[in-house]
Amino acid sequence: MATERAPLQSLRAMFYAVTPNETSYATWEEVPNFVDEAVPYFILFMFLECIVLKLQGREMPRINDGINSVSHGLLSTLHSFLFRPVELVIYSWIFNNYRLIELPWDSPWVWFAAFFLTDFLYYWFHRISHESNIVWASHQVHHSSEEYNLSTALRQSAMQKYYSMVSGLQIQSNMYYSPMIVFELTFSGTI
Repeated sequence: MATERAPLQSLRAMFYAVTPNETSYATWEEVPNFVDEAVPYFILFMFLECIVLKLQGREMPRINDGINSVSHGLLSTLHSFLFRPVELVIYSWIFNNYRLIELPWDSPWVWFAAFFLTDFLYYWFHRISHESNIVWASHQVHHSSEEYNLSTALRQSAMQKYYSMVSGLQIQSNMYYSPMIVFELTFSGTI
């Protein structure tokens, strides 16, 4: 069962304002669903954005564009329901058979290295998704809105994860971060 966290801790986690000890878990089952925790805050921030725009006398985001973005975001999560178990089996197999070393999760140095390596790998995937035609074909949905507001961040392609698998770069899944598996962080040996 996922660990219950205080609302303020969930909010701080959205901005990476947490310590290694606050994100250390003995087993995979204890790891919270970070997306579920973020949804209420994200909705709150979208409403706050509208209030600020209204107070500034600026144009409000179009409702139809916001609904489109939210719909794309919901559709893009289907991948997790369909293929997450397969990804976890592959991830575990690589970890069990090819890891070079295990690093202690509660070490601040490991925590910061993981933070920067994750960001580095995401940068390269995002850059490739703008430069490779096949990956851009799915990624361009994210850039298709005429609006630029918080709801636009939810506009993700349902196909991007499949195209990125073809290119060997699985974004937003365990497989995208596969280079990190060989230097896996240990969860008390329970993987």
